[in-house]
Amino acid sequence: MTPPHLLRRLGLVIRRHRERLKVTQEAFADEHAINRTYYSAIERGTQNLSILNLGRIADALDVPLSRLLRAAEALDLDRALKEPPRPPRRGRPPGRKSGWR
Repeated sequence: MTPPHLLRRLGLVIRRHRERLKVTQEAFADEHAINRTYYSAIERGTQNLSILNLGRIADALDVPLSRLLRAAEALDLDRALKEPPRPPRRGRPPGRKSGWR
């Protein structure tokens, strides 16, 4: 596995865990004192991050660091790139109508 592929896989795994928490990139980065641009580049797989920052992100996601790395190694990159992202929903919940008539 080449380093760019590892970074891309790791970024996708981190994104999936953040989306599971239903938090936007911006909110996650702000809440955990990470620069938004830096965090976005991590999720895109274009930023080489230190083990200390990876540990901070793992703690913030409430996932063991070893699980993030294991999931990144096992991820089928071609298949994962075809899946659409599942960003947190904004606005009113589905099925609820507004009070305006």
